[in-house]
Amino acid sequence: MSPQNRVGYTVNFQNACLVIATALLLSLSACDKSTCYNESSSLEGTIWKESDTLMASFEVSDSQHYHNIFVLARFNSLYPYSNIYFKVMLSGPKGIDMTEIKSFDITDKSGKWLGNGFGDLHSYELPIFPDLALKQFGKYKVKVVPHMRKESLEGIHDHGIKVSLGKEIF
Repeated sequence: MSPQNRVGYTVNFQNACLVIATALLLSLSACDKSTCYNESSSLEGTIWKESDTLMASFEVSDSQHYHNIFVLARFNSLYPYSNIYFKVMLSGPKGIDMTEIKSFDITDKSGKWLGNGFGDLHSYELPIFPDLALKQFGKYKVKVVPHMRKESLEGIHDHGIKVSLGKEIF
C-alpha cells in the first residue's frame, strides 16, 4: 500500500469512527419514553430559599404503571448538612391531596457525598414518591419546599422535578 493510500485509509477510518460515535451518542441521548416530566433550573447564588417553591404539573394517561416522582438537586461543599428535608404536596385531578415531610441523607457518616459526581459538585435523584399508583387520569401537581431549620440553604446549584413511569401494576 502506498503512503497516499495509507493516509486516505486512516482518514476514512477516523471518519467512520466519528460517524459511529456520533450515532451512538445520539441514540443514548434519545428521549426516554418512561419520563413524563423532567425539568430543572439553576438557583441564583446557589441558594434555595424556603420561599422558592419547586412546582411541576404533569399529565397521567397510564394507570397500568406506577409513577416515580423525584426531586433533582446538585449540591456543593458549601451545603452545611449531611441530609435534607422537604415538604412535598401532591394534588390530583379530583382534589386528592397528599402532604408529607421527606428526609434524605446526602452524605455518609464520614461526610462522603452519596450522589453522583466528583470534586465539589454532586447530583441527586431523590425519590419523593416511588412506586406511586396514580389511578385517575388527568393533571397532577407537585410542590416541593425545603423543610429545614434555616430559611435559606446555601450550596445547592440547581433543583428540579422528574416524573417517570415505573414497573407495571399487577
